[in-house]
Amino acid sequence: MKMGTKPRFLTFNFQAFMCRSFSLITVGALFALTFSFSFCFGLSASPFNLQQLTAVDELRLQSRGEFSTALHKLLQNKEQQYSDYEKRYLDLLIAYDLVFNGNLEDALLVVRDIVGSNQSKDDDVITLRARSLEVNIDFISFRYLDAFEKSEALLMALPNVQDEMLQYQLIGPVALLYSKIERFDIVNKLVDDALGNVSNELLRCRLTIFKLTGIYKQKNFDAYEDKFKQVTEICSAAKETTFYYLALRDRMFYLLERNKADEVIEIYQKYHSAILETKYPILISGFNAATSEAYSQLGNDNEAFKLANDALAMISQNRNDPAVLSAYRALYKSAKNAGRLKDALLYAEKLRDIESAIMNDNRAQQIAFHISRGEILIKNQRIALLDKDNELLSLQKDLYEQELKQNRLITIVLLSVLVLASFLAYRGMSGRKRFKKIAEYDQLTGISNRYHFNNQAKVALEYCEKNAKPVAVILFDLDYFKNINDLHGHAAGDWALQQVVKTCRNFMRNNDVFGRIGGEEFAVVLPGCQTDKAVLLAEICRDAIAGIDSTDCGKQFPLSASFGVCGSDTSGYQLKQLLADADNAMYSAKEAGRDQVMAFSA
Repeated sequence: MKMGTKPRFLTFNFQAFMCRSFSLITVGALFALTFSFSFCFGLSASPFNLQQLTAVDELRLQSRGEFSTALHKLLQNKEQQYSDYEKRYLDLLIAYDLVFNGNLEDALLVVRDIVGSNQSKDDDVITLRARSLEVNIDFISFRYLDAFEKSEALLMALPNVQDEMLQYQLIGPVALLYSKIERFDIVNKLVDDALGNVSNELLRCRLTIFKLTGIYKQKNFDAYEDKFKQVTEICSAAKETTFYYLALRDRMFYLLERNKADEVIEIYQKYHSAILETKYPILISGFNAATSEAYSQLGNDNEAFKLANDALAMISQNRNDPAVLSAYRALYKSAKNAGRLKDALLYAEKLRDIESAIMNDNRAQQIAFHISRGEILIKNQRIALLDKDNELLSLQKDLYEQELKQNRLITIVLLSVLVLASFLAYRGMSGRKRFKKIAEYDQLTGISNRYHFNNQAKVALEYCEKNAKPVAVILFDLDYFKNINDLHGHAAGDWALQQVVKTCRNFMRNNDVFGRIGGEEFAVVLPGCQTDKAVLLAEICRDAIAGIDSTDCGKQFPLSASFGVCGSDTSGYQLKQLLADADNAMYSAKEAGRDQVMAFSA
């Protein structure tokens, strides 16, 4: 389909879409389809105008079938004349319908055409909604880097948005992205800021549900129970059932983790009829899958087998979804208990493949997040440099205008003094910077030397201790590094050290303290980072180091490193103790076979 052309109307087929998407263990599963909501313009105007488009828009969250039928009628009426704004609004509805039917690439073309056809070039309501939908399309199409980069544009537009409904529409896809990579601090801040401006109870229900995911994944069970009660009260008052059912679906998986199978079955029996009436495959399959695993835990293999197959029949069996995992766990246990070992093996292999796919997908999202943040930082630095250049040009212009008022001799003298002073100042500044760099940074790798690392680390630790923030320390040492120097020469060893530092810095934040504290030993202090997140970062770095190709330096040798990780929760905030505990963990990793990550436990 070419840009600017209307796509043909496609009959709604939700299951086709589900086969190409994946969900979070949150309300994000359905929100990826229905994160936006129309603005209320009234419904009393004549047919085929802005108000009728709004009415069709509102049907998206009420009835998929009615939405498709109403949109089809609008498209069939060739005589209706639309303004430019109404045409873009109609295209946006067409893009939603394409997404519902799984035609993601066609929907992306329509969305880009909507943005490009904005004659005012300002971010109006339709443009912002189109950009928000574009982020969601990239997200469910596995284009994570594009999604993260475009989500930053939404965050930049958010402070200028006064309408609470539009704020909610922009927050939705960003919350999905950052929930997926478990950056719940960002999600909670967005939601809390929005709740401070939102009076609509329907939106308060949906926004509050976003916070459930972080609480659930962080295993804060008491807080989760309190927040779920709050969600129940808010959504009940707002009469919002669809999003509440999504939260209830996630609660069933939460209860399974806590071995409360009876409560899962109780929820299923209470809401099963209402869930069927929604005709949402993601809800129905999720309820069936969770209940199948609950029956499996209680030994009712027949019910477990039936509900698991019902769940898998409604969603793609390759989706990275908790419903798929629960269904296959139930099928595996049922087949094993029935003595059908061949089937049990097949189910176990499928379960393993899905779990592996989820891990790979999570890793891809983490990498995309760090890459996008790095590119944004570089872009901001370039903008800052351009601003400085413009400021300098302005100052030079002013100076030139003043100099024209003076006589030739004074001009020459002033210019000479200015040049001399600038030269001397530059020499002095460059000399200080050069000596400072020599004193504080490792000349081979460019990161902090041991002296500078200790000073910077102590500052970070004092700040974290004062503000009750967590901190983690990673200590790693290259395996068999002496063999590289002995067999291939010190030039190859120096190259290896530089490549290791260059590789690991790609995954670190600006406020992380990274230093070379020994010949082949490195340390990282991570302010505000929990130990489990530090273990994940260490694992990413370990994997990246193992993937370095040494043929670039003209030699052939493997590279690997052993990592030790500890945190303030076990080791306190004293640098000496943190390094000692991380060192113990690192030597445990070496004793366990090297090329692995070990976390210190008291």
